[in-house]
Amino acid sequence: MLESISILVCTRDRRDMLNALLADLGKQDYAGQYEIIVVEETDDPSPPAGVSYVPHPMLNKGIAFARNMAIEHATGDVVVFVDDDCRVSPDWLRRLVRPLEDAGVLGMQGGVTVPQETNAIGWAESVLGFPGGGVGRIHRARGQLQDTIEVSTLNAAYRRSVIAEVGGFPVAARFGGEDYLLAKCVAGRGRLVFVPDAVVRHVARGSVPAIWHWFERRGMAEFELWRSGMAPQDYGRWMIRSSLSIKLLPFVLLCWWSMLPLLAMIALIVVSNMWRERWVVGSPEIPLAAWFWLPWVRMLMAVGSDVGRVRAWLREGRDAR
Repeated sequence: MLESISILVCTRDRRDMLNALLADLGKQDYAGQYEIIVVEETDDPSPPAGVSYVPHPMLNKGIAFARNMAIEHATGDVVVFVDDDCRVSPDWLRRLVRPLEDAGVLGMQGGVTVPQETNAIGWAESVLGFPGGGVGRIHRARGQLQDTIEVSTLNAAYRRSVIAEVGGFPVAARFGGEDYLLAKCVAGRGRLVFVPDAVVRHVARGSVPAIWHWFERRGMAEFELWRSGMAPQDYGRWMIRSSLSIKLLPFVLLCWWSMLPLLAMIALIVVSNMWRERWVVGSPEIPLAAWFWLPWVRMLMAVGSDVGRVRAWLREGRDAR
């Protein structure tokens, strides 16, 4: 029996991208019933044709608030999330929800790549796994379903009943991480799977300033998540272990004596990253230049996250005073 589906799109200030996505969603070859619900944060509502449209004022309540609002208006047994800056093929929805044939599967995430015309920096982002695991996650899956506890709502589906059971997205996670927390709650009740062939093409940042801003914000969101008490118990230790700045600090301190240790450490990072992702060299769709960008984009992401965490910590200190 085919599931009834509600496709939920939360959007703000990107109507051209939204309209392109809605055109794709209207062409799905899914044989069952599906509705499209658009929740837009705006002070100037403009309902798109052929969808259920839910506007709300620009009060910066966060994406979790918008997602919960979309779920409230959904009528399908399954809710599907896709970002407004994605493009999908006609078979995307059918592929994404196919694992629901197994009653033990409660949620899915599909594969994420970038538009073919994306520049080398944007492809490097995707190879490194951002967002949603990127093309690197698709490559490692080798076309097979994989059990997971990592579900990004830029391309995901859940049984609506299980979201109600866990209380929806945590609205306290205003700066991000709400999908991470939801997946952790749902994973305790049943299976989550990664579906590599249910692919969306997600617009890449594609530039050094945009990636820096993105990961600085991610770092702030990670710190806020940890301070909220909603994150797993070892989340703080994970932030310390994942900090590139902390790993490089001893080598930076040695610079008074010689620059060689720091340069050697950076060279090791460059070589290890390029070796780890050497499969890129044989890829027919990924430009070779992306392979050379990989270590530098990874370091940019890591340092940007560290700066965001420190900024959030300093802001908390100011607020406490």
